[in-house]
Amino acid sequence: MKRLLTTCLFGGLLLLAMWQLGQAGLLAAKAWAAPVLIKQAWEQQRETGRSERPWPWADSFPVARLAVPTLQIERFVLEGDNARNLAFGPVLHPNDKQTILFGHRDTHFQFLQDLVIGDTATVERQSGKAEVYRVMQTQIIPAENLSVPHLPERSLLVLVTCYPFDGLNPDTDRRYVVILEAHSNSAPAVGRS
Repeated sequence: MKRLLTTCLFGGLLLLAMWQLGQAGLLAAKAWAAPVLIKQAWEQQRETGRSERPWPWADSFPVARLAVPTLQIERFVLEGDNARNLAFGPVLHPNDKQTILFGHRDTHFQFLQDLVIGDTATVERQSGKAEVYRVMQTQIIPAENLSVPHLPERSLLVLVTCYPFDGLNPDTDRRYVVILEAHSNSAPAVGRS
């Protein structure tokens, strides 16, 4: 009887371990596949002119392409600033005055820590219109004081993520903010000097 109980316990633990490994594998597969599917949806949108969901059950679609040439970064921005969409990429926060993007510090927006004053970023919209922005400033602020500057005479791009970048606590109370200003008549830089 003791042997049977030990065998059942061992079998149960083995099944639990296999289930956990399967869940981890599924999560890794989603993390790999999501950016590929989002990029394909973006390319289809550009061809058809219609919003395309990256997978049939997605409740979002890409609305912009963010590129930072100096860091060889390309991110596809999703419509709808909720936690579900934020898991798959940066999201566009609805704001009539400025372009505000949120992203996770340990994945899609980890590169923000490498941006320096003067770096450029390009935001390409679904329409094909692209605008070049130049980094004006970076700041670390308390999450409850998060506000976006409103400068009517300037077009701003604001990138926001949690801070610190290497923090283990998911409930951080600080935000890292990069403010970029539209830079007319210039091409994005391809490297730093």
